[in-house]
This record gives sequence, structure tokens and C-alpha cells, in this order.
Amino acid sequence: MTAALAPAWRVNGQEDVMHTLLVSELMTSNLRTVYEDEAMNSADWDMAVNEIRHLPVVDGERRLVGLLSDRDVMRSMIEHRGRQVTVGEVMSRNVKTVPPSMPAVDVVELMLRAKCHALPVVDEHHHVVGIVTSTDFLELAHRALSGLEVDRPHARA
Repeated sequence: MTAALAPAWRVNGQEDVMHTLLVSELMTSNLRTVYEDEAMNSADWDMAVNEIRHLPVVDGERRLVGLLSDRDVMRSMIEHRGRQVTVGEVMSRNVKTVPPSMPAVDVVELMLRAKCHALPVVDEHHHVVGIVTSTDFLELAHRALSGLEVDRPHARA
């Protein structure tokens, strides 16, 4: 689907066919990150306590180097059987990313095609500025199906 075929959204109570929801309006920008030399048990604890399933892995300049998912953590527990490992040994590398200016409709299509549940959002220098997840799109769908405005996707009903 192209941006021209994007659905009409309710903005301030009015239908707005011209408004294209961008990933920057949907992403989580106040996110937790980890470094690849951090201990896996520390990252696992951070994910459990904060109820998150994906942690961007960054270098010292906040450039993306990988993504750690709850599936990576589970696989690590099975493969390493309690042995201390680092995030870098377990994380996924060569992660697909999206820019903040990308239309959300294109992002969800990418996620569906790639069968992924999270995409880090990076700027032109590959610095992590956010993350967009399948949960973000489910919350958006819930708001739209409930007849609520979707111009502020993270606003709670």
C-alpha cells in the first residue's frame, strides 16, 4: 500500500485523508537500550522488570549494533544453560531499521513481510531514536476500531 492509499484518520474529530501517520508519531522514543558487552542476565532482568520484549543494542555513540528480543533470551537460556554470556553473544545483528519519516502504513507492511515484531527507528547517522512494535500497531487498531481519535496513537483511552 502506498501513502496515497493510506486510510483516512480522525484528526480533531474530522476525517483527514491528507494526514499520513508517520512512524515518528507512533514509535516509542523514551526507550531502554543496552550495550553488547553487558551481561545477559542484566538485560533479561531489565526486560522482565520493564515488561518489554525488545531492547536495541547500541555502541557508545547510541548507534544501533543489534537487537535483543525475548526470544533471543529464551534461546540463550537453553543453549548456554546458565553460563554467563554477554548481550553481544546472543543479540540479532543486521537488524532491519526504519527512519522516523517513514509512513506507518509502509512500516507495518515491512513488519508483515519480514515477520518481525519490532523495528528500531534510526536517524541518518544510525543513532537509535525510537522503536516501533507490533503492540504499537495493535494499540492503534484498537483505538481506530473503538472509534477513538488516532492522531495521538499513544494516548490512553
